[in-house]
Amino acid sequence: MRHTNFASLASIASRGLRSIGAPIASLSLAVASQVAGAQSSGQSTENRDRPAVMASRIDVAPVIDGRTDDVAWATGPTSTDFRVFAPREGADPTVRTEARVRYDDRALYFLVRAFDPHPDSIVRRLARRDTPDGTADQVLLFLDPFHDGRTGYEFVVTAGGVKVDAALSDDIVEDYSWDGVWDVATRIDSLGWVAEFAIPFRQLRFAEHRAPVFGIFIGRWVGRSGERMCVPQYSRARAGLVSQMGTLGGLRDLATSGALEATPYTRARSRNVATAVSQGTPTLETEAAVGGDIKWLPRPNVSIDATFNPDFGQIDADPAVLNLTGVEIFQAERRPFFLEGAGLLALPLSADGSGQLFYSRRIGRRPTLADAFGAPDSPTETTILGAAKVTARITPTTSIAALAAATGRADGRERPDGRGRYVLEPRAANLVARVQQDFRGGRSGVGVLLTRVARDDGDSTSAALLPSEAQTVALTTQHQTGSGAYQASGWLALSDVRGRPDAIAQLQLSSVHAYQRPDDGVAFDPTRDALRGSAAFLSLGKVGGGITRFAASYRRIEPGFDVNDLGILTKSGVQNASANVGLTQNRPGSIALVPYRRATLTLGYSGEWSTNGMSYGRAVDIGGSLQLANLAQLQATVIQQLPGALCTVSCTRGGPAMIDPPRTTLSVDYTGDPRQAFVPHVLSEYDRDDHWRSHGYGAQIDGTWRARSNVEIWLAAYAFNTHYAWFYYDTFGDVLSDTAHYTVAALDLPTRSLTSRINYTLTPTMTLQWYGQAYISRGAYDDVREVASPRSPDWNERFRPYGDAAVRASPGGIDFKQLRSNAVLRWEYRPGSTLFVVWSHGRDLTGAEPARLGLWPARDFGDLFALHPQNTVAVKLSYWMSR
Repeated sequence: MRHTNFASLASIASRGLRSIGAPIASLSLAVASQVAGAQSSGQSTENRDRPAVMASRIDVAPVIDGRTDDVAWATGPTSTDFRVFAPREGADPTVRTEARVRYDDRALYFLVRAFDPHPDSIVRRLARRDTPDGTADQVLLFLDPFHDGRTGYEFVVTAGGVKVDAALSDDIVEDYSWDGVWDVATRIDSLGWVAEFAIPFRQLRFAEHRAPVFGIFIGRWVGRSGERMCVPQYSRARAGLVSQMGTLGGLRDLATSGALEATPYTRARSRNVATAVSQGTPTLETEAAVGGDIKWLPRPNVSIDATFNPDFGQIDADPAVLNLTGVEIFQAERRPFFLEGAGLLALPLSADGSGQLFYSRRIGRRPTLADAFGAPDSPTETTILGAAKVTARITPTTSIAALAAATGRADGRERPDGRGRYVLEPRAANLVARVQQDFRGGRSGVGVLLTRVARDDGDSTSAALLPSEAQTVALTTQHQTGSGAYQASGWLALSDVRGRPDAIAQLQLSSVHAYQRPDDGVAFDPTRDALRGSAAFLSLGKVGGGITRFAASYRRIEPGFDVNDLGILTKSGVQNASANVGLTQNRPGSIALVPYRRATLTLGYSGEWSTNGMSYGRAVDIGGSLQLANLAQLQATVIQQLPGALCTVSCTRGGPAMIDPPRTTLSVDYTGDPRQAFVPHVLSEYDRDDHWRSHGYGAQIDGTWRARSNVEIWLAAYAFNTHYAWFYYDTFGDVLSDTAHYTVAALDLPTRSLTSRINYTLTPTMTLQWYGQAYISRGAYDDVREVASPRSPDWNERFRPYGDAAVRASPGGIDFKQLRSNAVLRWEYRPGSTLFVVWSHGRDLTGAEPARLGLWPARDFGDLFALHPQNTVAVKLSYWMSR
């Protein structure tokens, strides 16, 4: 039995809030590009072979006010050939759209006239910048300035004037953390509505050429009907977004002079440090800081970013997670400097993205040895002395990206020998870099990605626990057929970690490697001063054309492979394979008299083994989804684990592999019509395991209420009850000898949470956002047993009562409570310049011996407010300057 299964619903509930309409239609064409279609437009390469949209040079720039009376729009080419791609691809639009493109030495200008016979029905809600809303009327611009079919930019504006922008990479990946400095205005009139854009060339990277060619899509979404249209024609039957863009013709002699941007900031922060009651009133810490970011663009194809005393304070709080698995939990990056351009340096090591060759949260993280040698006044984060990034397009098909950061030393409590303080984190230099070479218009490519960490000696204690240096190198490749129907991708990575033998011994004994396991085919060696390994991945599949899709993949990670100094990896010594086949119908139809817009059905198989062939599990799954005629979404999935599986790290934490009986999981997910004022959502799950001995069930019920056009309230209640017939309890004795005793215990663990988010948009540039979550999980251990015959199918042979009567008499339990809330006022008082006012509040309790066992929501939620809080108030003001 793997203890992560019954917690899967909790993971879904805690990893973030569902944006309205996200399960139905994302804001961008990039997400739609991954959904298969029933028909092909027949334009596999035509979009890239001839100009789809023409631009003309102007002498006088238009005033960006949402009006059409500027002289710039009076003459020149107009594009009107918009075609529908959803809900029925290739259909004639029900409303007319006109687009014009102009440019001068400074910027590209776009005017889109969206005709509408019912202007009073145009959906124009207000929201925070970069907030996707799949139900609002909006105009979308997609640009590929290098015309490489792989990278680009996305500019979106809703009828209410809300801006959304993103950087595009790898054909379909969107990075919404990128915030360009551009101008847009909208206006609703008797003919419909108008969107008028000005996008400075200095915000775009492009090749120096007398007559450069850009890729382009211009799209329009009609909120009330869900109709999507664009020029040139876009096909959901083909994979990719950037590779389908048409060409923007008419550009000549664009300005290529260098540009310099600076964003200085000042910040003040005050927080209290929660202490036990016996230690008196929490102390108040106040600090002020100044710093800034600098961006230099020596050429249109080169960007150099540097930061001085960077402010990496998080605006949003991490959601509550009760981690009982013994492995690290992946948390999303939230810091702007690392978010921008993150796709260029990303290489997923696991199918769900939780494993990464480069995990930017390692830089500036909580000191690694804080739990062992920290003190109440120890720093909660490692100081980042400075960081810099470089991105460049050396040739039209060769790009490079690099990030370097230096972090300072963090000290803990006083050493008992009087020789100063413990070093919680030594000074370190961090580097990650990538080189990418593309071929065939971006359809094929190879790349090299490397990372390196070098630490100072610190002190004798830190040197005995932390490696002194670590490096990885990876070769990546991807290939797609000309029609976009079939694709292959893969990578090969090598890692090398070095340090003192005792530090490498700690690494071998960690939950990632667990070299102490008696049956994994590897041996623990306390004399090693290095740990090395390799990993590889290969994927093949049909991703476009017709209604069928299939894919197969294989992944292998050697026991010595480790990237956790600058990446994240939860398990080594493992190999897995998967295959799936699916049918997707984008043509509207009906099933059992139920009309739908889109339907999918998938069947999959997956298996996991150790690198020496030990089976960790095999499973089959079947799932389906329907997008109903009213845009509501219904999904269901059944996963069945097959017999013959063995469980290692999560079951015995480094002990012998133990039999993992068959397991069944059923989940149902429903989201209501996203166009309504109230949008309900229900996610339910049921699990059974170990021949019905263990089981879990629960649901999350949430809903979004648009109280007004500028007020959105999201509320969620989550409840899950789990009964474990056996759950890892503790290891007694020496794990490297025959005195080790691996114990399990019965555990009933109910979990409850209440979560809310309120968005109040005063103007398109000023928003107030509040987020709060109360999370409780409380249970008691019982019937402590020792693993006796780990591979026996018989319960009584597999486990025997543990011999220590004191442990059996009082095994303790789990008491986890957490309260998190954030309030953020954000005002972009001028383009690129922002004022933040943030209040964060938190209360935490983690105990192993709860005084009152069992979970009572009224009592336990109330107990949260009896805990000492930690409050943080911060004000940050930044000012963007450009030359």
